[in-house]
Amino acid sequence: MKKINKNIKASSHSKHYLLHRYWGRKAHNVVNEYIKSYTKKNDLVLDPFMGSGVVPIECSKMQRKAIGVDLNPISTFIVNNTINKIDLDFLEKNFTRIFNKNKKKYESFYFSKCKKCKSNAIIENSVWKEKKFYSIKIRCKKCGILIKKADELDTKLLSTISLIFNKEKNNFYYPKEKILKYVKRSDKTHMNMLFTERALIILGNINKDIGKISNQKIRDNLKLCFSSMLSSVSRMIPGDEKKVQGRSGWVVSKLWVPKIHTEKNIFITFQTRFKKFCEGKKEAMNLIDDKQVKIYNKSSENLSFIKSKSIDYIFTDPPYGQSISYFGLSMFWNSWLRNSVKYNKEIIYDPYRNKKYDDYSKRLINVFKEMHRVLKDNKHLSLTFHNRDIQIWEIVISNLQKIGFRLENIVYQEQAVSSGTQGLNRKNTFKGDFVYNFKKQSLVKRQKLNGVAPVEHLKKEIQKNIKKNKGFITPDKLYEKIIPFIVNNNLYRDQDNKIIDVENLLNKNFKYKKLIKNSKTTYGWIL
Repeated sequence: MKKINKNIKASSHSKHYLLHRYWGRKAHNVVNEYIKSYTKKNDLVLDPFMGSGVVPIECSKMQRKAIGVDLNPISTFIVNNTINKIDLDFLEKNFTRIFNKNKKKYESFYFSKCKKCKSNAIIENSVWKEKKFYSIKIRCKKCGILIKKADELDTKLLSTISLIFNKEKNNFYYPKEKILKYVKRSDKTHMNMLFTERALIILGNINKDIGKISNQKIRDNLKLCFSSMLSSVSRMIPGDEKKVQGRSGWVVSKLWVPKIHTEKNIFITFQTRFKKFCEGKKEAMNLIDDKQVKIYNKSSENLSFIKSKSIDYIFTDPPYGQSISYFGLSMFWNSWLRNSVKYNKEIIYDPYRNKKYDDYSKRLINVFKEMHRVLKDNKHLSLTFHNRDIQIWEIVISNLQKIGFRLENIVYQEQAVSSGTQGLNRKNTFKGDFVYNFKKQSLVKRQKLNGVAPVEHLKKEIQKNIKKNKGFITPDKLYEKIIPFIVNNNLYRDQDNKIIDVENLLNKNFKYKKLIKNSKTTYGWIL
């Protein structure tokens, strides 16, 4: 077994990992290298917080057996429909039938008039400012693609659609759940408010027709494709009013409607998405052996379906406290798929649901105990972690050590894609994860500080790292250095047993500076 002790350059996601979005997906080549380093062929690998399934999928490619567990229904739905085998021609046949039926019925919802020749044109994209239908990108058969301001005819069409919606809304399903407060950012309080009435009618009817497909695998794969395009046709995409297009995708980890947002043509979007979905599905079927993988939609607080000391290796990415609200964000998909979600069992710090540190800690410790039970003696656990709340570090790392996992090394690992929280907090964030590698044993001894005040000890370490880095250090580089130091020296609390506030320590003792070099702006800490 060869230990990994340095960053692995992260590859971009393969097509089969892009079948559906999921928050916090790890670089597949990095996960692959860890599995390869800590296991051999036919070994059994566990991921108790499976997410989008990178661990079980990579295992199947290398002739390892895998168990993936996740309480989030959309997680297991994504993985099951990534790894299963289907007839792509039959999938396309069902897609085409449903697509053509709904396009024939609702294509007129995207009719407009060309501003040049006055003939009929198709709305490809549009931009709303506040509640006003503002600008439109149209495709005219004679004049090509044009941009125009929404006119009286366009607003009249919306009024007609609104009448149709109120008349027909009981004939199809659309989600009306209240958005969890933790992921609510704008004044939109319920799921249906994230879509226009035009979108709700079309999506509701497409989803209804998909639900009528008798072949379960075909039905579920088409549902996954449908779910994967929802954010693109929602009101959550920031809009460019001049170019009449989205400024970005769904990059903010909240459910919200920007003041200026887009509304895309669902038929164009669905057709494009289906083509990409089929490419990813074809790739997946060529690479993945689904017989090597078992997937469970359960809580990892109870892994009674796994025998004690049967697992050869665990690689997992546990919930980061309050960093990403997986269940809250997944409400966007679960609500359309009508999945039953056990929100009360989610492992998260969310004070709005009375889920505080004690609940987070209790549930996570239950999982850690189960991980320790099922893992074979002297085998390894690799855990990725991305959080700057020192109390969360203590809950995760300290409790793992108490339960019987000995920390062997810590590796700073770059991400394949930036997270939704980067850019929201430029100051004290970092652009990668830490991979903590543990070995199972019965008892772990804790290191002591020999009387040195913890805050002073940490302050000196920060000073040392700034000096070593020529007097200027970026937040991600600083955290790369101090997190292992805090963990290895048990520096979670000060002499009064209060959690050390790292941000406060930095602000009181160091200066934050903007550095411009070669026209590139960088922010960091100086002495």
